[in-house]
Amino acid sequence: MERPIFQPVGTPVEELDTPALVVDLDVMEANIARFHASLEGSSGGSGLKVRPHVSTHQCPHIAHLQVAAANPADGIAVNTVGEAEVFAGAGFADILISSPIAGRPKIARLSALAASHHIAVAVDNAENVTALSDAVTAAGATLGILVEVDAGSGGSGVAMGPDAAALAAKVSGAAGLRLDGLMASLPDRANHRRGHDGSSGPSIGSEDDSNVRLQGLMDTSRLLEQQGASAPVVSVAASGNQAIAGAQGITEIQAASYALMDYAHCQSQPEYQPAAKILASVISHPTEGSAVVDAGHKATGPDLGLPVLEGQDGAKAVRFSAEHGVLELEESAYSRFMPGRKVWLVPFDLELSLNQYDYIRAVRKGKLEGFWPIAARGRFA
Repeated sequence: MERPIFQPVGTPVEELDTPALVVDLDVMEANIARFHASLEGSSGGSGLKVRPHVSTHQCPHIAHLQVAAANPADGIAVNTVGEAEVFAGAGFADILISSPIAGRPKIARLSALAASHHIAVAVDNAENVTALSDAVTAAGATLGILVEVDAGSGGSGVAMGPDAAALAAKVSGAAGLRLDGLMASLPDRANHRRGHDGSSGPSIGSEDDSNVRLQGLMDTSRLLEQQGASAPVVSVAASGNQAIAGAQGITEIQAASYALMDYAHCQSQPEYQPAAKILASVISHPTEGSAVVDAGHKATGPDLGLPVLEGQDGAKAVRFSAEHGVLELEESAYSRFMPGRKVWLVPFDLELSLNQYDYIRAVRKGKLEGFWPIAARGRFA
């Protein structure tokens, strides 16, 4: 658990203790406004609704700002029952759990939550439908169901077309369950641009491939309507894939990274800026060509790629241990990285970096506004 040094509101950002997770509120609010505005009038003119997928930042303060923006869906999306419990306690009444939930203990907690909140969950198999129906019926609750279909992300999901329609029919006939529609995850272009070490990853195909997947999803939705489903929800997780913006018939997008952004997503969406950064201090300058900072794996979460040193020509982050990071310096930068110097690291992958902290240092115009809890951190179950 992080045990931060709590400093007074108004503290200049350069005086924050390090390492520190800092969010620039002006940049974050601009990202939110830009993303929501970009989807107004999309999806055949009806406007694509935005359901923020808050598992990325796990922070209720940020989630409230997202649902207050233009063209929101009715609520938020999360990955786990534990996250749903945290956000329900923070005042969110409509929550989609976008992963299938299995196992008696988790399903019991899910049923209890559904008794007092508008909860929906993804399913992709008939056995799960039966287990959910039995549990929510015993709890006297009603649970919304989105049949998850495989749209090429390589994860969970039933095949589009007749298989998905058959599963939807089973949901419709199950006690305690409400068929809400379909959901799918399109490959995220930012995630597929990189390998484990941050190098270029495998191709996900062209925008035409995404359009084919979306068309298959809409064809499946029409099958549900033919079975009697009324205006089914079609929810797509695809914040890093732009093909969805012009797709007709999609009702909502589960958007994850857009509020804070990370280095990888900014490469594919340069109109956005990274709002979340790690403030670190130089603690050693052992050779002319190197410097050491006080932010390592535990502070940056670099598993999918090293953080990027911001605004420092002639220097780059090259290696991280558990506690420390090593900067490689060109001759022009030798004298700039003396002990005590503060530097900014832009996370390569946002989720892994934020999961290292319990608090965000919320900053505006270079001054601390407050400490925002990352309340759902560690709620993996």
